[in-house]
Amino acid sequence: MLTTLAAPAFAGTWYIEDGDITVKAGETEGTNKVSQGANQEVEDTDTIIKNREDTASSNTVTIDAEKKDDKVEVTLKDVNIDTSSRNKAAVSVTGSGNTTIKLDGDNALKSDTYRSGIYGSGSGSLTISGGENDSLTAQGGSGANGISSSGSLTISGGTVTANGDDGGRGISSSGSVTISGGSTVTANGGSGTISGGDGIWSGGGVTISGGSTVTANGGNGGSLVGGDGIRSGGGLTVSDGTVTAKGGNGDSKDGYGGDGIRSGGVVTISGNTVNAAGGYGGKVGGYGICSFDRVAISGGTVEAAGGNGSTGGGSGIYSSVIDLSGSLELTAKAGSPTGKALLQNGRELDLDTIKDKLGPGAKVTATDADGSVIDQVSIPRPVEPEGPVIPEESSSSSGGGSAAPSAPASPLPGLTVTDKDGQRISYTSTQSGNTLTVCVGRLTASFRISLAALRQLRAEGIDTITFQTILCSTTLSVDELLAMGGEDAEAVLTHRFTDSSLTVG
Repeated sequence: MLTTLAAPAFAGTWYIEDGDITVKAGETEGTNKVSQGANQEVEDTDTIIKNREDTASSNTVTIDAEKKDDKVEVTLKDVNIDTSSRNKAAVSVTGSGNTTIKLDGDNALKSDTYRSGIYGSGSGSLTISGGENDSLTAQGGSGANGISSSGSLTISGGTVTANGDDGGRGISSSGSVTISGGSTVTANGGSGTISGGDGIWSGGGVTISGGSTVTANGGNGGSLVGGDGIRSGGGLTVSDGTVTAKGGNGDSKDGYGGDGIRSGGVVTISGNTVNAAGGYGGKVGGYGICSFDRVAISGGTVEAAGGNGSTGGGSGIYSSVIDLSGSLELTAKAGSPTGKALLQNGRELDLDTIKDKLGPGAKVTATDADGSVIDQVSIPRPVEPEGPVIPEESSSSSGGGSAAPSAPASPLPGLTVTDKDGQRISYTSTQSGNTLTVCVGRLTASFRISLAALRQLRAEGIDTITFQTILCSTTLSVDELLAMGGEDAEAVLTHRFTDSSLTVG
């Protein structure tokens, strides 16, 4: 009897020197069909593409997530591809499904004229991911982008450098661009004979988070306008990351400088560091940050500088609404000769009108083109008192009577309170019923107690402990604390202004 067995799927390594590679979604989830030379539609469970030699190969990679529900994942491992002689993109992504390119090691992609280093022509999403030591450099050919996507683009981890050439963009996406996961991204628009390319261009919005570092440079314009550092049709959000965005220079005689950040939607900045600078223009300099909707900054350190020009300077921030609040630190610089530091609705923003919206430690500075301060507002942080300040006790009443707490009984064995520098400070403790209240007149302080001391308090009838500082009060269950650690553990409850955190260990 003859028995025929189906060939099992395998996790193979595909060498780019052996020919062009096409990867499609397999029939079952988690598999691919890989074609290269005589090997056609080989079922593969973990597709890894790499170079056999150190020198670049001119062969290409095509990833086809054809159907909407297709998911294709490919790993590039130390790949070096240069298709500048073939009129092709080094890596092409097609289809309406979702594609993930995982980076392993150092990868370099270079394409021919009018071809992007990675060219995504499908409507599905494209995700590029990697670890701390993984990288990708994508170089577009003349007039092309470093990385293009017709759908959404996500970069989550790794170091990614994308370079446009001769007016091409560094990163270009018709959908949204999301940069997260601690990525380090550098996007350089190419200098062009007419206009410079944008560092990052998105039709659907840009989001930067997760401690990522993003540098976006617009290319210089040869006879017209410089490219923008970041240009978004659907808004820009920076919640956690370091962003440097610089507009390219325009033609030295008649050109316009590119904007550091230019958005058709809301620009929202709530954390970390943003530095945006407009480029020089032969006529007019670019804006540092420009939004045709609203600029809202509520935290982080932000510098926005308008570019200089011969007849007009760019403004540090330009928008119909500039909403400044929270504990931000902002410096806005006007470009020479006519730029404004903070141009809201055609007029310089009066900083007196925003004082009530600023938080402790906030500082907003407006300067002229020479860096001289023209307006400034700052809100000092509260100063920690030298000694304890006992919050005023409030009485509670029931049926017309009042329940007064017992006299202070301080200090308690096994319980200490420390200041922001870790030094012990005095406190007061009062007991009312089954609740022990510990008070200290500081903005920042830590309540520390061993679980052994907690057990003794529990034996004495204490069910809950309340820790009060000037701006914060936290009540803890003794039984829950005891259940969180062993005999030698310590509970530490820290208050910082209005925030609290608890550790048991």
